[in-house]
Amino acid sequence: MLDNFKELKKGLLENIPQIEAYFSRKANGRAIQTLRSLQEKLLENRFHLVVLGQFKRGKSTFINSILGESVLPTSVVPLTSIVTLLRYGEEELIKVLFEDGSEKTIPREELSAYVTERGNPRNQKGVLRVDILFPSEYLKDGVSIIDTPGVGSTFENNTEMTYNYLPNVDAALFLLAVDPPISQAEIDFLHDVRQYVDKIFFIQNKIDYLSEEERRESLAFSKEAIEKALGLDGIHIFPVSAKLALEGKQKGDTSLIEKSCLPAFMDSLGDFLLKAKGKTLLRNALSSLMRLISGEEMSLELESRAIATPLEQLESKIQIFHSKMQAIQQDREDTRYYFEGEINRLVDLLDMDLNRLKEREIPQLMAQIQETAKLHEDHPVSEYVKALETALHEGIVRTFDSWVLEEEGRLNKEYARVSKRYSERCNEIIEAILKTSAELFDIKLELVETDEAISSDSSLYYMTGDPPKFFDLEGAFDFFSQKILPRKLSKALVLKDIMKSLPQKIDQNCGRVRWDFMNRIRKSFMDFRWELNQKIDATEAGIRQAIEKAVSLKRQGTDEVERAKIRIGEDMESIRAIKRGLHEIQNALDML
Repeated sequence: MLDNFKELKKGLLENIPQIEAYFSRKANGRAIQTLRSLQEKLLENRFHLVVLGQFKRGKSTFINSILGESVLPTSVVPLTSIVTLLRYGEEELIKVLFEDGSEKTIPREELSAYVTERGNPRNQKGVLRVDILFPSEYLKDGVSIIDTPGVGSTFENNTEMTYNYLPNVDAALFLLAVDPPISQAEIDFLHDVRQYVDKIFFIQNKIDYLSEEERRESLAFSKEAIEKALGLDGIHIFPVSAKLALEGKQKGDTSLIEKSCLPAFMDSLGDFLLKAKGKTLLRNALSSLMRLISGEEMSLELESRAIATPLEQLESKIQIFHSKMQAIQQDREDTRYYFEGEINRLVDLLDMDLNRLKEREIPQLMAQIQETAKLHEDHPVSEYVKALETALHEGIVRTFDSWVLEEEGRLNKEYARVSKRYSERCNEIIEAILKTSAELFDIKLELVETDEAISSDSSLYYMTGDPPKFFDLEGAFDFFSQKILPRKLSKALVLKDIMKSLPQKIDQNCGRVRWDFMNRIRKSFMDFRWELNQKIDATEAGIRQAIEKAVSLKRQGTDEVERAKIRIGEDMESIRAIKRGLHEIQNALDML
């Protein structure tokens, strides 16, 4: 089904230049801008797939099997806390992004020096992420694959590296293996993943190591363990041999590919992506095009009716139209004020959540630090301070980084609700404008339903920008490294300094997080509001121009009116031809 999505998406993209050519002849800049924005959305739409799994589950080999080439290094050595993002590029290009903001382009053979424990132990090179552009047909139509560290290294080092991508992905691909089938560490990890990802595909890799009977036994064991641990029924685990799939693709051996069972999983994944996001994307894009075309058709019909109306009667209708537009504009202003208040309420929600966080977590964190201090009170000062540093670091990462991700999801859901309602209200205003003109000139109105706010698992309404990082760890440890250690203060002063400084530093970071979230919410809504206002303005402007053009023609005389009728007829034929093409895509989409 993913192939069907690609074909329909391609069909829509092929229609846009034809439609743009029409509006270019009409010198309609607003319509051209709308078309280019729509084209950009279609081209940039991405399916984000994050691959998760414990160390030695074959994640890198699995990704390579999808790509059909050994792009990622494979080894028995665990990966560091490095996220690798793979997306389409005309040519292979690998960029290493560092924590200091710099980046470096490297050849494939050097990749292991940055993403493996052997090549980059404990991430000594300060790698933030690796981006890979690769000319795979599977990535060509918007699929992005995100490779993450194994479960063990993720929790021991830094959860943020893996979890930063989870709230915005379309599906998680969770890899198990056949021996052992599933571990308690993986069960614990799944509990965390479910907080951020609605759809999880379970894949049991390395089935080539087992007989058919052993495979069924292993799958049944994993299925029962997952369902019991997560409280789910009827989960499906896909058996796969990434090794056979990769070998088959590299050799062009279709029998090996079929034996690997990878095609069955890919079909299921494609079906999900189409239903979860792709079909909605196409429907909304198609609705936008149909609305644009129907609006132009109505403008042509309006102009045709207007030039057939006596001038005195036409001028009277124009006065009525202007009067009704004033009332609609007031309604538009009232709508804007109302939804600005809704956005302010989102910020108030953030403030309440931050206050609850500080009231709940700061005392707990300080109690943990005091407990650590008590456990290490007989140790040397340097070990004592190191133990407190570790306790603070782990407490911050575990508690506050996790809170930021949860808050991101919570605010996105609320933002989606507000945006959807605002979109619906703006569409009602557009319909009011169209109905007003249709009633005045006795035109049969064809309304095209649109739903700007698609399902909550879509990234359409995700707030712009990256999620804020809660805690500035460098600043948090500044009092350790620069104030305490050089002066060799006593343990009592060390603990006192922490207990005094920590609440203040957390409060400062809460303020920074609030500012980051607030700016993202407001910027996203301003961008979204501007886009919808453009549609309202374009609708009204199109109607006004059609009427004004008719008045001008009436005043110029009969010859101009006759030439206008010929032009309108030709334009109407072009529009109807475009509509026929869009209806064909609509029918095909309805069949999916």
